[in-house]
Amino acid sequence: MKANQFFNKILDKWPVKVCCLILAISMYLFHQASLTEKRSFVLPLQLVEEGAVMHNGDYTSNVTVTVRANTEQISSVHSNQISAYVSLNGISKGGEYNLPVKVKVSDEIMAFDPFEIKVKPEFIKIQVENKDIKYVTIEPMVVGEPEYGYEVKAVTVNPPVAEITGPHTMIENTKMIYTEKVDITDLAKKESFDVNFRPLNKLLTISQKEPVEVTVLIEPMQMEKIFENIEVNVTGLDPLFVISEELPGISFVLEGTVPVLENYTPTKRFVNADLSKLTEPGEYEVPLTYSVPSYLTLKDDAPQSIWIKIEHKVNEPLEPLDEVTE
Repeated sequence: MKANQFFNKILDKWPVKVCCLILAISMYLFHQASLTEKRSFVLPLQLVEEGAVMHNGDYTSNVTVTVRANTEQISSVHSNQISAYVSLNGISKGGEYNLPVKVKVSDEIMAFDPFEIKVKPEFIKIQVENKDIKYVTIEPMVVGEPEYGYEVKAVTVNPPVAEITGPHTMIENTKMIYTEKVDITDLAKKESFDVNFRPLNKLLTISQKEPVEVTVLIEPMQMEKIFENIEVNVTGLDPLFVISEELPGISFVLEGTVPVLENYTPTKRFVNADLSKLTEPGEYEVPLTYSVPSYLTLKDDAPQSIWIKIEHKVNEPLEPLDEVTE
């Protein structure tokens, strides 16, 4: 009987009682809401790519994180206490995936009561591709011209190759990576430079530590120069003889470096003919010798001999002596 009376009391005017209950709950929630505030932060979205794949295209780079907490505590919440990320570590092969955005907060915020955090968007679509590793050649970017008369003989990089990591497709199409510019303007000797790499696609990572050493070997340029009608220096001629005909000038080609040879002039004793073995008048083919400096080279087509005609020197008549008067 008592049980029936209890249920009758409950069911008596039940619509009014339900409305009162809803109103009470609403008032409670409104009161709780009045005690809390929310703050929103736009945060960069981080990708965790420590597994077999990595992203290979654009994705939502920022997300909005909203924090709700006690009015007194919300002012102590800052963006550096919150981070948003998407993990690719559980994916083993390439494709397009719709992945949840996860939020990590500091321990201080987690201790708040009440505390609520939401992120928007909750999921992002992202294209991933299998990660690959490759060794590629490091190509130095040499600019400028060395000093006049000099040329670049060789350019070397130490180390010559670097390890790069990235999506398989990009790695496959990357044949070399470049250094920053190495300016050799007016350089006239061997020089080494410490240079960094030029920026790559943001999806590629270079394992090699920077900087690398670029060595540029610069040497003088070689040239050939023609010398014409150079006078022959005659030595050893017996005083009883004279050369009866004027000797022709000698022409030859010298090879050397531009800085040296360009302004070089042969000395008077550059081409020599030794006549010390000639003891009779006549016409002789006399060997020529060349006094070539060690830093120059005489080309093989230079004349090796010259025809010289000698004859007895004609004695000049003596002038008569003046008569001596007594």
